[in-house]
Amino acid sequence: MVLSALGIIGAWVYHIDPFFHYHKPYTNGYYYTLNNQRSQNNGICKHFDYNALITGTSMTENFMTSEMDAIFGTNSVKVPFSGGSYKEINDNLIIALKSNPELKTIIRGLDMERFFDASDTMRTDLGTYPTYLYDNNPFNDVKYLFNKSIIFNRAYPMTQANDKEDFVPGIPSFDIYSNWQSSYTFGLHTVCPDGITLHPSENEIHLTEEDKVLIYENIYKNVTSLAEQYPDVTFYYFFTPYSAAWWKSRVESGTIYRQIEAEQYIIEIILECKNIKLFSFNNRTDITTDLNHYKDTIHYGQWINSLMLKWMHDGQYLLTKDNYKKYLADELSFYTSFDYESLNQQVDYENDFYADALINQELSELKPVNLLEHPEQLTLSKAALITDSYLGQQGLLCEGSLKRESNSPVSVSDYLISTEYIGAKFKVDNIDSYRYLVFYGKKNTDHGQPSVYIFNEQNETVAELTRTYPNLDNEWHQYILDLSEIKGNVTLIFNGGYIDSTGDETSSYTFSEIYLY
Repeated sequence: MVLSALGIIGAWVYHIDPFFHYHKPYTNGYYYTLNNQRSQNNGICKHFDYNALITGTSMTENFMTSEMDAIFGTNSVKVPFSGGSYKEINDNLIIALKSNPELKTIIRGLDMERFFDASDTMRTDLGTYPTYLYDNNPFNDVKYLFNKSIIFNRAYPMTQANDKEDFVPGIPSFDIYSNWQSSYTFGLHTVCPDGITLHPSENEIHLTEEDKVLIYENIYKNVTSLAEQYPDVTFYYFFTPYSAAWWKSRVESGTIYRQIEAEQYIIEIILECKNIKLFSFNNRTDITTDLNHYKDTIHYGQWINSLMLKWMHDGQYLLTKDNYKKYLADELSFYTSFDYESLNQQVDYENDFYADALINQELSELKPVNLLEHPEQLTLSKAALITDSYLGQQGLLCEGSLKRESNSPVSVSDYLISTEYIGAKFKVDNIDSYRYLVFYGKKNTDHGQPSVYIFNEQNETVAELTRTYPNLDNEWHQYILDLSEIKGNVTLIFNGGYIDSTGDETSSYTFSEIYLY
């Protein structure tokens, strides 16, 4: 009876296989959660269908495979290892390449903080490593098939879930797998809450011969040897672009010389491999010195991942035997002479995604559009264009309250599109290439508040942003709407009047700097 019970349990876990140890997921019958890199990445590499792969540490977790597939024309998966060493990441690549002969494109981040790791370094401090999922020993699979946590926290909830009426089977997108973007804030006050002061070291620490031996073993074993074994695979490798605040710490410790000398040695080793395309974006100092791109000294926002995909595809910032020495000289010159304390004067964006909006022009090659500068596209209602608004720019002054009854069954959005609004209506053709709508707003008096809606060609609401007057002060604030999922021709309504007839007629709200990015 015991053996029969164990056999049933083992077969049940084998069938569901939440870590994909034996087979690809049954996405028609279960919903699989992706949230355990070390336990699931191995199975993803072995059993999923793909011809391209993104890997690295947390510096690669915000890559979106949908963007890679659109840019490179691939079918990709993402298998990051947060905090992983070069060896851990390379070991997984070995498994991926052995398991999938269709794999021809690999994007991998090379963390600059791991230049001096030993070749066999593993992050044992991150918890017990599930080695039983990686080897070919069927007997230690008992740790998987009869694992209490897997049975009660994975298999059982998955079995329960598919009995519900509203159950939808499947698996999350690799775009959101391990993506940490929404969990953090960015900017100067987050990265350096106490401000920045520079205390440069009087010592210069340089690369030693012992360092070079360590580096060679690590890079050869965990970076270049795999490329040599698979000459028909293209490896896109990049040095992870840390912020100027990280470089400051190298200046203060005197190790910046050792760091860049190590980088040079690594570049020279890697450039001997013809099928490795090595990139560095450290000299995009407009990015590395803008802390609005960073949540700490090293981790950048997902918009930087988007830019890096484009750059790598287009061959921008590719290191070659002809240009790498100039690149290194420029890097050393900039980061040893930069005025780090000038970062204290940076504006910390009220909305973190404004940093993304500002660089969308480089991604889309589409210039931002100030909608208030295109009067032919707007229709005013109980509002006026004014010339001295936010930072002296043009604005939209809205005064009054809607006639909509407070208990009206008609929603605010339906009322605005069909009956009246206090503000402006904009018609925008083909909004596909724009990622954000950005504007500033300020409550002037009484019940003034913003109600901003975007409608598709069927007058259906596809995006909205509202704030209520009790929660508003009388200062300017920046607002952002995500447009990434909106396509085609749209109508934008900016309503600054109160949403029903209970509002005071003297209520006033001003919009300014209304931009599409």
